[in-house]
Amino acid sequence: MPLLVALALLAFPPQTSYRDKIGVGLEGIGSRGLEFVDVMKTTRPLEKPSGGPAKIDANGWPLEDFKLVAFDMRPVMAWAPPMDDPEGYQMDVSGSYSLSFKGKADLTIAGDSPDFKIANKKYDPAQNLTTADLICPKGKALMVVTFQNTGGAVKDIHLLRPGYSRASKQVFTTPFLKAIQPFPVLRFMDWLDSNGTNPFYGDAKNTTEWSDRHLPTDATYTRQGRKFGVPWETIIALANEAKKDVWINIPVAASDDYIKNLAALMKRDLNPQSAIYLEYNNEVWNWGFLQSTYNRMAAEAEVKAGNSNLNNDGEKNWDVWRRRRHARRSLEIGQIFLNAFGKDSFGKRIRPVMAWWVIAPDQYKDMLEWVKRTYGAPNKYFVAIAGAPYFNPHEAPKTASPDQLLATLRRATDAWVPGRKTLIDLAKSYGLKCYAYEGGPDSGGGDPTNVANRIRAHRDPRMKELVYRDLKTNWFDLGGDLFMYFTLTSASSRYGMWGLSEDITQTNTPKWQAIHQLMGK
Repeated sequence: MPLLVALALLAFPPQTSYRDKIGVGLEGIGSRGLEFVDVMKTTRPLEKPSGGPAKIDANGWPLEDFKLVAFDMRPVMAWAPPMDDPEGYQMDVSGSYSLSFKGKADLTIAGDSPDFKIANKKYDPAQNLTTADLICPKGKALMVVTFQNTGGAVKDIHLLRPGYSRASKQVFTTPFLKAIQPFPVLRFMDWLDSNGTNPFYGDAKNTTEWSDRHLPTDATYTRQGRKFGVPWETIIALANEAKKDVWINIPVAASDDYIKNLAALMKRDLNPQSAIYLEYNNEVWNWGFLQSTYNRMAAEAEVKAGNSNLNNDGEKNWDVWRRRRHARRSLEIGQIFLNAFGKDSFGKRIRPVMAWWVIAPDQYKDMLEWVKRTYGAPNKYFVAIAGAPYFNPHEAPKTASPDQLLATLRRATDAWVPGRKTLIDLAKSYGLKCYAYEGGPDSGGGDPTNVANRIRAHRDPRMKELVYRDLKTNWFDLGGDLFMYFTLTSASSRYGMWGLSEDITQTNTPKWQAIHQLMGK
Protein backbone atom coordinates (compact mmCIF):
# COMPACT_ATOMS: atom_id res chain seq x y z
CA MET A 1 0.00 0.00 0.00
CA PRO A 2 1.51 3.40 -0.91
CA LEU A 3 2.63 5.39 2.14
CA LEU A 4 0.36 8.38 1.42
CA VAL A 5 -2.72 6.12 1.17
CA ALA A 6 -1.82 4.41 4.44
CA LEU A 7 -1.40 7.76 6.21
CA ALA A 8 -4.72 8.97 4.82
CA LEU A 9 -6.51 5.88 6.16
CA LEU A 10 -4.98 6.45 9.59
CA ALA A 11 -6.08 10.07 9.62
CA PHE A 12 -9.56 9.39 8.18
CA PRO A 13 -10.53 5.78 8.98
CA PRO A 14 -13.40 4.32 6.95
CA GLN A 15 -16.70 5.20 8.60
CA THR A 16 -18.85 2.36 9.83
CA SER A 17 -22.23 2.31 8.15
CA TYR A 18 -25.32 1.42 10.13
CA ARG A 19 -27.49 1.32 7.03
CA ASP A 20 -28.89 -2.12 7.88
CA LYS A 21 -29.59 -1.24 11.52
CA ILE A 22 -31.69 1.92 11.25
CA GLY A 23 -35.38 1.64 10.46
CA VAL A 24 -38.12 4.23 10.80
CA GLY A 25 -41.64 4.43 12.15
CA LEU A 26 -44.25 5.92 9.84
CA GLU A 27 -46.43 8.75 11.11
CA GLY A 28 -50.17 8.22 11.27
CA ILE A 29 -51.76 8.65 7.84
CA GLY A 30 -53.17 11.94 6.66
CA SER A 31 -50.49 14.20 8.05
CA ARG A 32 -47.07 15.43 6.94
CA GLY A 33 -46.14 12.17 5.22
CA LEU A 34 -48.50 12.74 2.25
CA GLU A 35 -48.39 8.98 1.78
CA PHE A 36 -51.18 8.35 -0.69
CA VAL A 37 -51.77 9.85 -4.10
CA ASP A 38 -55.50 9.58 -3.39
CA VAL A 39 -56.29 12.00 -0.54
CA MET A 40 -59.63 10.26 -0.02
CA LYS A 41 -57.86 7.40 1.74
CA THR A 42 -56.86 9.71 4.61
CA THR A 43 -59.88 12.01 4.96
CA ARG A 44 -61.65 12.35 8.27
CA PRO A 45 -64.92 10.45 8.77
CA LEU A 46 -67.66 11.92 6.60
CA GLU A 47 -70.01 14.42 8.23
CA LYS A 48 -73.46 15.77 7.50
CA PRO A 49 -73.34 19.25 5.94
CA SER A 50 -74.78 20.59 9.20
CA GLY A 51 -72.39 18.55 11.35
CA GLY A 52 -72.44 15.14 12.99
CA PRO A 53 -71.59 11.76 11.43
CA ALA A 54 -73.02 11.09 7.99
CA LYS A 55 -74.81 7.81 7.27
CA ILE A 56 -72.50 5.44 5.42
CA ASP A 57 -72.63 1.94 3.96
CA ALA A 58 -70.45 -1.01 4.97
CA ASN A 59 -67.58 0.28 2.84
CA GLY A 60 -67.75 3.82 4.16
CA TRP A 61 -69.50 5.46 1.18
CA PRO A 62 -72.16 8.08 2.02
CA LEU A 63 -75.87 7.33 2.01
CA GLU A 64 -76.86 11.00 2.22
CA ASP A 65 -75.51 14.49 1.54
CA PHE A 66 -72.19 15.05 3.29
CA LYS A 67 -69.04 17.06 3.67
CA LEU A 68 -65.49 15.84 3.90
CA VAL A 69 -62.40 17.41 5.38
CA ALA A 70 -59.92 16.50 2.68
CA PHE A 71 -56.92 17.69 4.69
CA ASP A 72 -55.82 20.12 7.38
CA MET A 73 -52.07 20.80 7.30
CA ARG A 74 -52.15 24.01 9.31
CA PRO A 75 -49.66 24.39 12.18
CA VAL A 76 -50.96 22.95 15.47
CA MET A 77 -53.32 25.37 17.25
CA ALA A 78 -53.70 27.58 14.16
CA TRP A 79 -57.44 27.04 14.68
CA ALA A 80 -57.19 28.30 18.31
CA PRO A 81 -54.27 30.74 18.47
CA PRO A 82 -51.63 31.21 19.59
CA MET A 83 -49.96 28.56 17.46
CA ASP A 84 -47.35 26.30 19.08
CA ASP A 85 -44.83 26.85 16.29
CA PRO A 86 -43.06 30.22 16.66
CA GLU A 87 -42.28 30.26 12.94
CA GLY A 88 -45.71 29.02 11.91
CA TYR A 89 -44.20 26.58 9.42
CA GLN A 90 -46.75 25.16 6.99
CA MET A 91 -45.94 22.72 4.22
CA ASP A 92 -47.03 23.58 0.70
CA VAL A 93 -50.11 21.57 -0.32
CA SER A 94 -51.37 24.04 -2.89
CA GLY A 95 -52.32 23.13 -6.43
CA SER A 96 -55.03 21.46 -8.47
CA TYR A 97 -56.57 18.29 -7.03
CA SER A 98 -58.37 15.93 -9.43
CA LEU A 99 -61.78 14.90 -8.09
CA SER A 100 -63.89 12.10 -9.51
CA PHE A 101 -66.88 10.13 -8.21
CA LYS A 102 -69.79 8.02 -9.31
CA GLY A 103 -73.06 9.93 -9.20
CA LYS A 104 -74.03 13.59 -9.26
CA ALA A 105 -73.72 16.34 -6.65
CA ASP A 106 -73.66 20.06 -6.17
CA LEU A 107 -70.21 20.93 -4.85
CA THR A 108 -69.04 23.75 -2.63
CA ILE A 109 -65.52 24.14 -1.35
CA ALA A 110 -64.24 25.97 1.70
CA GLY A 111 -61.24 26.04 3.98
CA ASP A 112 -58.87 28.59 5.46
CA SER A 113 -59.33 30.94 2.48
CA PRO A 114 -62.17 32.18 0.27
CA ASP A 115 -59.87 31.66 -2.72
CA PHE A 116 -60.49 27.91 -3.06
CA LYS A 117 -62.06 27.18 -6.44
CA ILE A 118 -63.88 24.42 -8.29
CA ALA A 119 -63.02 24.26 -11.99
CA ASN A 120 -63.84 22.08 -15.00
CA LYS A 121 -66.73 20.27 -13.37
CA LYS A 122 -68.34 17.77 -15.76
CA TYR A 123 -70.85 14.96 -15.57
CA ASP A 124 -70.70 11.99 -17.97
CA PRO A 125 -74.11 10.26 -17.93
CA ALA A 126 -72.79 7.26 -19.86
CA GLN A 127 -70.40 6.47 -17.04
CA ASN A 128 -72.44 8.14 -14.26
CA LEU A 129 -69.15 9.93 -13.50
CA THR A 130 -68.55 13.44 -12.19
CA THR A 131 -65.11 15.03 -12.50
CA ALA A 132 -63.77 18.38 -11.34
CA ASP A 133 -60.57 20.16 -10.33
CA LEU A 134 -60.35 21.56 -6.80
CA ILE A 135 -57.88 24.42 -6.56
CA CYS A 136 -56.07 25.00 -3.26
CA PRO A 137 -54.39 28.43 -3.27
CA LYS A 138 -50.79 29.01 -2.28
CA GLY A 139 -50.22 29.30 1.45
CA LYS A 140 -53.46 27.55 2.43
CA ALA A 141 -53.75 24.13 4.02
CA LEU A 142 -57.37 23.30 4.98
CA MET A 143 -59.78 21.94 2.37
CA VAL A 144 -63.43 21.11 3.11
CA VAL A 145 -65.74 19.92 0.31
CA THR A 146 -69.53 19.69 0.65
CA PHE A 147 -71.64 17.37 -1.57
CA GLN A 148 -75.36 18.19 -1.78
CA ASN A 149 -78.33 16.94 -3.79
CA THR A 150 -76.61 13.57 -4.05
CA GLY A 151 -79.67 11.40 -3.59
CA GLY A 152 -77.44 9.26 -1.38
CA ALA A 153 -75.89 7.79 -4.50
CA VAL A 154 -72.33 9.16 -4.53
CA LYS A 155 -69.69 6.40 -4.50
CA ASP A 156 -66.09 5.71 -5.50
CA ILE A 157 -64.74 9.14 -4.62
CA HIS A 158 -61.13 9.86 -5.57
CA LEU A 159 -59.20 13.05 -4.91
CA LEU A 160 -55.72 12.89 -6.45
CA ARG A 161 -52.93 15.21 -5.39
CA PRO A 162 -51.44 17.85 -7.68
CA GLY A 163 -49.04 16.41 -10.20
CA TYR A 164 -50.89 13.10 -10.70
CA SER A 165 -53.23 12.64 -13.64
CA ARG A 166 -56.79 11.50 -13.10
CA ALA A 167 -55.86 8.27 -14.89
CA SER A 168 -52.92 7.58 -12.57
CA LYS A 169 -52.82 4.19 -10.85
CA GLN A 170 -49.94 5.19 -8.57
CA VAL A 171 -50.82 4.45 -4.94
CA PHE A 172 -47.96 6.06 -2.98
CA THR A 173 -46.63 9.53 -3.65
CA THR A 174 -43.20 9.99 -5.16
CA PRO A 175 -41.85 12.17 -2.28
CA PHE A 176 -42.97 9.54 0.24
CA LEU A 177 -41.29 6.70 -1.65
CA LYS A 178 -38.13 8.77 -1.93
CA ALA A 179 -38.09 9.57 1.80
CA ILE A 180 -38.40 5.94 2.94
CA GLN A 181 -35.79 4.72 0.46
CA PRO A 182 -32.78 4.73 2.87
CA PHE A 183 -34.48 2.59 5.53
CA PRO A 184 -34.44 -1.23 5.37
CA VAL A 185 -37.33 -1.62 7.86
CA LEU A 186 -40.60 0.28 8.25
CA ARG A 187 -42.64 0.16 11.47
CA PHE A 188 -46.38 0.47 10.89
CA MET A 189 -47.64 1.06 14.43
CA ASP A 190 -49.31 4.39 13.62
CA TRP A 191 -50.48 3.26 10.19
CA LEU A 192 -52.23 0.41 11.99
CA ASP A 193 -53.82 2.84 14.45
CA SER A 194 -52.57 0.62 17.25
CA ASN A 195 -53.28 2.82 20.26
CA GLY A 196 -56.71 2.89 21.84
CA THR A 197 -58.65 1.40 18.94
CA ASN A 198 -59.15 -2.10 20.27
CA PRO A 199 -62.43 -3.18 21.90
CA PHE A 200 -62.80 -3.00 25.67
CA TYR A 201 -62.21 -6.39 27.27
CA GLY A 202 -65.53 -6.14 29.12
CA ASP A 203 -67.52 -5.77 25.87
CA ALA A 204 -69.73 -8.65 24.77
CA LYS A 205 -67.65 -8.82 21.57
CA ASN A 206 -64.16 -8.31 22.90
CA THR A 207 -62.03 -9.72 20.10
CA THR A 208 -60.83 -8.20 16.84
CA GLU A 209 -61.71 -10.54 13.98
CA TRP A 210 -60.42 -10.71 10.42
CA SER A 211 -63.76 -9.40 9.15
CA ASP A 212 -63.30 -6.24 11.26
CA ARG A 213 -60.36 -4.94 9.25
CA HIS A 214 -60.27 -2.22 6.62
CA LEU A 215 -60.12 -3.35 2.98
CA PRO A 216 -58.36 -1.50 0.14
CA THR A 217 -61.77 -0.79 -1.40
CA ASP A 218 -63.04 1.07 1.69
CA ALA A 219 -63.75 4.77 1.24
CA THR A 220 -61.15 5.82 3.79
CA TYR A 221 -58.58 4.12 6.03
CA THR A 222 -59.29 6.26 9.09
CA ARG A 223 -61.29 4.88 12.03
CA GLN A 224 -64.78 3.74 11.12
CA GLY A 225 -66.73 1.73 13.67
CA ARG A 226 -64.73 -1.40 14.45
CA LYS A 227 -62.50 -0.84 11.43
CA PHE A 228 -59.17 0.83 12.03
CA GLY A 229 -55.77 0.98 10.42
CA VAL A 230 -54.45 0.87 6.88
CA PRO A 231 -55.42 -2.38 5.11
CA TRP A 232 -52.82 -5.14 5.35
CA GLU A 233 -52.95 -5.46 1.57
CA THR A 234 -51.84 -1.84 1.26
CA ILE A 235 -48.98 -2.34 3.72
CA ILE A 236 -47.88 -5.36 1.70
CA ALA A 237 -48.11 -3.32 -1.51
CA LEU A 238 -45.82 -0.65 -0.04
CA ALA A 239 -43.30 -3.20 1.21
CA ASN A 240 -43.24 -4.88 -2.19
CA GLU A 241 -42.91 -1.66 -4.17
CA ALA A 242 -40.24 -0.18 -1.91
CA LYS A 243 -38.53 -3.54 -1.18
CA LYS A 244 -38.70 -3.16 2.61
CA ASP A 245 -38.87 -5.36 5.66
CA VAL A 246 -41.96 -4.72 7.80
CA TRP A 247 -42.38 -4.28 11.54
CA ILE A 248 -46.03 -4.91 12.28
CA ASN A 249 -48.14 -4.53 15.42
CA ILE A 250 -50.76 -7.18 16.03
CA PRO A 251 -53.94 -5.80 17.69
CA VAL A 252 -54.16 -6.67 21.38
CA ALA A 253 -57.61 -8.22 20.87
CA ALA A 254 -56.78 -10.08 17.65
CA SER A 255 -58.10 -13.63 17.69
CA ASP A 256 -55.95 -16.58 16.61
CA ASP A 257 -58.07 -16.73 13.46
CA TYR A 258 -57.20 -13.09 12.69
CA ILE A 259 -53.49 -13.81 13.10
CA LYS A 260 -53.68 -17.00 11.00
CA ASN A 261 -55.39 -15.11 8.17
CA LEU A 262 -52.82 -12.34 8.36
CA ALA A 263 -49.93 -14.82 8.27
CA ALA A 264 -51.48 -16.60 5.28
CA LEU A 265 -51.99 -13.28 3.45
CA MET A 266 -48.39 -12.26 4.02
CA LYS A 267 -47.07 -15.68 3.05
CA ARG A 268 -49.01 -15.43 -0.21
CA ASP A 269 -48.47 -11.79 -1.18
CA LEU A 270 -45.43 -10.31 0.56
CA ASN A 271 -42.14 -10.20 -1.33
CA PRO A 272 -40.27 -13.41 -0.32
CA GLN A 273 -37.19 -11.30 0.41
CA SER A 274 -38.98 -9.20 3.04
CA ALA A 275 -38.61 -10.05 6.73
CA ILE A 276 -41.47 -9.58 9.20
CA TYR A 277 -40.84 -8.21 12.70
CA LEU A 278 -43.74 -9.16 14.96
CA GLU A 279 -44.78 -7.08 17.99
CA TYR A 280 -47.83 -7.61 20.17
CA ASN A 281 -49.74 -4.34 19.78
CA ASN A 282 -47.77 -1.30 21.00
CA GLU A 283 -46.60 -0.49 24.50
CA VAL A 284 -48.86 -2.94 26.28
CA TRP A 285 -47.02 -1.84 29.41
CA ASN A 286 -48.29 1.74 29.03
CA TRP A 287 -51.36 2.56 31.15
CA GLY A 288 -51.98 5.55 28.88
CA PHE A 289 -53.23 3.16 26.19
CA LEU A 290 -56.37 1.00 26.31
CA GLN A 291 -54.42 -2.08 25.22
CA SER A 292 -52.72 -2.14 28.61
CA THR A 293 -56.07 -2.34 30.41
CA TYR A 294 -57.24 -5.00 27.96
CA ASN A 295 -54.21 -7.16 28.64
CA ARG A 296 -54.56 -6.82 32.42
CA MET A 297 -58.27 -7.68 32.39
CA ALA A 298 -57.66 -10.67 30.12
CA ALA A 299 -54.94 -11.96 32.44
CA GLU A 300 -57.07 -11.55 35.57
CA ALA A 301 -60.08 -13.23 33.95
CA GLU A 302 -57.94 -16.15 32.83
CA VAL A 303 -56.42 -16.74 36.27
CA LYS A 304 -59.83 -16.45 37.91
CA ALA A 305 -61.22 -19.08 35.52
CA GLY A 306 -58.51 -21.51 36.60
CA ASN A 307 -56.02 -23.79 34.81
CA SER A 308 -53.90 -20.85 33.67
CA ASN A 309 -50.14 -21.06 33.29
CA LEU A 310 -49.89 -17.37 34.20
CA ASN A 311 -49.80 -18.39 37.86
CA ASN A 312 -48.23 -21.83 37.42
CA ASP A 313 -45.85 -21.06 40.28
CA GLY A 314 -48.55 -19.79 42.64
CA GLU A 315 -47.94 -16.13 41.76
CA LYS A 316 -50.69 -13.89 43.15
CA ASN A 317 -49.71 -10.49 41.74
CA TRP A 318 -51.90 -9.34 38.83
CA ASP A 319 -49.09 -7.10 37.58
CA VAL A 320 -46.92 -10.18 37.08
CA TRP A 321 -49.80 -12.03 35.39
CA ARG A 322 -50.27 -9.24 32.85
CA ARG A 323 -46.57 -9.20 32.00
CA ARG A 324 -46.56 -12.97 31.54
CA ARG A 325 -49.64 -12.80 29.36
CA HIS A 326 -47.91 -10.21 27.18
CA ALA A 327 -44.83 -12.44 26.84
CA ARG A 328 -47.00 -15.47 26.06
CA ARG A 329 -49.09 -13.69 23.45
CA SER A 330 -45.92 -12.35 21.81
CA LEU A 331 -44.66 -15.94 21.69
CA GLU A 332 -47.96 -17.30 20.34
CA ILE A 333 -48.06 -14.71 17.53
CA GLY A 334 -44.61 -15.82 16.45
CA GLN A 335 -45.62 -19.46 16.49
CA ILE A 336 -48.69 -18.82 14.35
CA PHE A 337 -46.55 -17.07 11.74
CA LEU A 338 -43.95 -19.85 11.86
CA ASN A 339 -46.68 -22.41 11.25
CA ALA A 340 -47.53 -20.51 8.05
CA PHE A 341 -43.98 -19.75 6.88
CA GLY A 342 -42.19 -22.84 8.16
CA LYS A 343 -40.10 -23.36 11.28
CA ASP A 344 -36.89 -22.74 9.36
CA SER A 345 -37.99 -19.13 8.76
CA PHE A 346 -37.40 -18.23 12.42
CA GLY A 347 -34.83 -15.45 12.66
CA LYS A 348 -34.79 -15.11 8.90
CA ARG A 349 -38.15 -13.98 7.55
CA ILE A 350 -40.06 -14.29 10.83
CA ARG A 351 -38.63 -12.23 13.69
CA PRO A 352 -40.80 -12.19 16.83
CA VAL A 353 -39.92 -9.44 19.30
CA MET A 354 -40.84 -9.11 22.98
CA ALA A 355 -41.19 -5.37 23.58
CA TRP A 356 -41.66 -3.81 27.01
CA TRP A 357 -40.93 -0.76 29.18
CA VAL A 358 -37.29 0.16 28.64
CA ILE A 359 -36.74 1.47 32.17
CA ALA A 360 -37.67 -1.86 33.78
CA PRO A 361 -35.01 -4.47 32.89
CA ASP A 362 -36.04 -6.49 35.95
CA GLN A 363 -39.48 -6.96 34.40
CA TYR A 364 -37.95 -8.15 31.11
CA LYS A 365 -35.90 -10.64 33.11
CA ASP A 366 -38.94 -11.85 35.04
CA MET A 367 -40.85 -12.46 31.79
CA LEU A 368 -37.92 -14.20 30.12
CA GLU A 369 -37.40 -16.44 33.13
CA TRP A 370 -41.08 -17.38 33.13
CA VAL A 371 -40.91 -18.19 29.40
CA LYS A 372 -37.80 -20.28 30.05
CA ARG A 373 -39.48 -22.28 32.84
CA THR A 374 -42.78 -22.67 30.98
CA TYR A 375 -41.79 -23.11 27.32
CA GLY A 376 -38.03 -23.38 27.09
CA ALA A 377 -35.17 -21.12 26.03
CA PRO A 378 -36.54 -17.68 25.04
CA ASN A 379 -34.23 -17.46 22.02
CA LYS A 380 -36.23 -20.31 20.47
CA TYR A 381 -39.26 -18.01 20.39
CA PHE A 382 -37.90 -14.46 20.12
CA VAL A 383 -35.10 -12.89 18.12
CA ALA A 384 -34.93 -9.83 20.38
CA ILE A 385 -36.27 -7.85 23.25
CA ALA A 386 -37.09 -4.21 22.54
CA GLY A 387 -37.66 -0.91 24.30
CA ALA A 388 -38.06 2.78 23.48
CA PRO A 389 -34.93 4.58 24.77
CA TYR A 390 -36.01 8.17 24.15
CA PHE A 391 -33.97 11.02 25.60
CA ASN A 392 -35.68 14.20 26.77
CA PRO A 393 -35.06 17.65 28.28
CA HIS A 394 -37.32 17.20 31.31
CA GLU A 395 -34.56 18.39 33.67
CA ALA A 396 -34.29 21.75 31.91
CA PRO A 397 -35.79 24.90 33.50
CA LYS A 398 -39.37 25.69 32.46
CA THR A 399 -38.13 28.78 30.61
CA ALA A 400 -35.01 27.14 29.13
CA SER A 401 -33.45 28.67 26.05
CA PRO A 402 -32.74 26.49 23.00
CA ASP A 403 -29.10 26.36 24.14
CA GLN A 404 -30.11 25.11 27.57
CA LEU A 405 -32.51 22.57 26.09
CA LEU A 406 -29.84 21.19 23.77
CA ALA A 407 -27.37 20.93 26.65
CA THR A 408 -29.97 19.10 28.74
CA LEU A 409 -30.71 16.73 25.87
CA ARG A 410 -26.99 15.99 25.57
CA ARG A 411 -26.79 15.14 29.28
CA ALA A 412 -29.97 13.06 28.99
CA THR A 413 -28.71 10.77 26.24
CA ASP A 414 -25.41 10.25 28.07
CA ALA A 415 -27.23 9.52 31.32
CA TRP A 416 -29.06 6.70 29.51
CA VAL A 417 -25.87 4.73 28.86
CA PRO A 418 -25.95 2.54 32.03
CA GLY A 419 -29.65 1.71 31.59
CA ARG A 420 -29.26 0.88 27.91
CA LYS A 421 -26.18 -1.23 28.61
CA THR A 422 -28.07 -3.17 31.27
CA LEU A 423 -30.86 -4.02 28.85
CA ILE A 424 -28.47 -4.87 26.00
CA ASP A 425 -26.44 -7.15 28.27
CA LEU A 426 -29.63 -8.79 29.56
CA ALA A 427 -30.66 -9.59 25.99
CA LYS A 428 -27.24 -11.07 25.26
CA SER A 429 -27.42 -13.28 28.35
CA TYR A 430 -30.46 -15.01 26.79
CA GLY A 431 -28.96 -15.19 23.30
CA LEU A 432 -31.18 -12.35 22.08
CA LYS A 433 -30.63 -9.06 20.30
CA CYS A 434 -31.74 -5.75 21.75
CA TYR A 435 -33.84 -3.50 19.50
CA ALA A 436 -35.27 -0.02 19.91
CA TYR A 437 -38.87 -0.25 18.72
CA GLU A 438 -38.92 3.55 18.92
CA GLY A 439 -36.36 6.19 19.82
CA GLY A 440 -34.96 9.66 19.29
CA PRO A 441 -35.30 13.02 21.05
CA ASP A 442 -38.59 13.43 22.94
CA SER A 443 -39.73 16.95 23.79
CA GLY A 444 -43.49 16.43 23.76
CA GLY A 445 -45.96 15.50 26.46
CA GLY A 446 -48.77 17.93 25.64
CA ASP A 447 -47.58 20.81 27.88
CA PRO A 448 -47.51 24.13 25.97
CA THR A 449 -45.00 25.63 28.43
CA ASN A 450 -41.98 26.94 26.52
CA VAL A 451 -43.03 24.99 23.42
CA ALA A 452 -41.57 27.64 21.10
CA ASN A 453 -38.05 27.09 22.42
CA ARG A 454 -38.48 23.33 22.41
CA ILE A 455 -39.35 23.53 18.71
CA ARG A 456 -36.41 25.85 18.04
CA ALA A 457 -34.08 23.39 19.75
CA HIS A 458 -35.25 20.56 17.50
CA ARG A 459 -34.64 22.67 14.40
CA ASP A 460 -31.19 23.77 15.56
CA PRO A 461 -28.23 22.51 13.47
CA ARG A 462 -26.73 21.05 16.66
CA MET A 463 -29.55 18.49 16.71
CA LYS A 464 -27.56 16.58 14.09
CA GLU A 465 -24.73 15.87 16.53
CA LEU A 466 -27.19 14.94 19.29
CA VAL A 467 -29.06 12.38 17.19
CA TYR A 468 -25.79 10.98 15.83
CA ARG A 469 -24.39 10.62 19.35
CA ASP A 470 -27.58 9.05 20.70
CA LEU A 471 -27.65 6.35 18.04
CA LYS A 472 -23.96 5.66 17.48
CA THR A 473 -22.15 6.26 20.77
CA ASN A 474 -25.04 5.57 23.12
CA TRP A 475 -26.68 2.66 21.28
CA PHE A 476 -24.72 0.89 18.55
CA ASP A 477 -21.35 1.22 20.31
CA LEU A 478 -22.93 -0.38 23.40
CA GLY A 479 -24.05 -3.40 21.40
CA GLY A 480 -27.59 -2.27 20.60
CA ASP A 481 -29.02 -3.64 17.36
CA LEU A 482 -31.89 -2.44 15.14
CA PHE A 483 -32.99 1.12 15.99
CA MET A 484 -36.43 2.18 14.72
CA TYR A 485 -36.37 5.98 14.66
CA PHE A 486 -39.67 7.63 15.58
CA THR A 487 -40.84 9.07 13.21
CA LEU A 488 -40.34 9.80 9.53
CA THR A 489 -42.44 13.00 9.63
CA SER A 490 -44.55 14.96 12.07
CA ALA A 491 -45.74 18.43 12.90
CA SER A 492 -43.85 20.29 15.63
CA SER A 493 -46.05 21.10 18.60
CA ARG A 494 -46.60 20.65 22.33
CA TYR A 495 -47.31 17.00 21.54
CA GLY A 496 -43.83 16.41 20.20
CA MET A 497 -41.29 17.17 17.50
CA TRP A 498 -40.90 13.52 16.60
CA GLY A 499 -40.28 13.67 12.88
CA LEU A 500 -37.00 13.60 11.04
CA SER A 501 -38.70 16.47 9.22
CA GLU A 502 -41.96 18.40 9.26
CA ASP A 503 -42.37 18.03 5.51
CA ILE A 504 -41.97 14.84 3.49
CA THR A 505 -40.15 16.77 0.76
CA GLN A 506 -37.42 17.94 3.17
CA THR A 507 -34.73 15.30 3.79
CA ASN A 508 -31.84 17.55 4.78
CA THR A 509 -32.89 18.68 8.26
CA PRO A 510 -30.38 18.29 11.11
CA LYS A 511 -32.01 15.01 12.18
CA TRP A 512 -31.96 13.73 8.63
CA GLN A 513 -28.30 14.75 8.32
CA ALA A 514 -27.50 12.55 11.32
CA ILE A 515 -29.27 9.58 9.70
CA HIS A 516 -27.44 10.16 6.41
CA GLN A 517 -24.10 10.23 8.24
CA LEU A 518 -24.90 7.09 10.20
CA MET A 519 -25.79 5.36 6.96
CA GLY A 520 -22.49 6.37 5.40
CA LYS A 521 -23.92 8.87 2.94
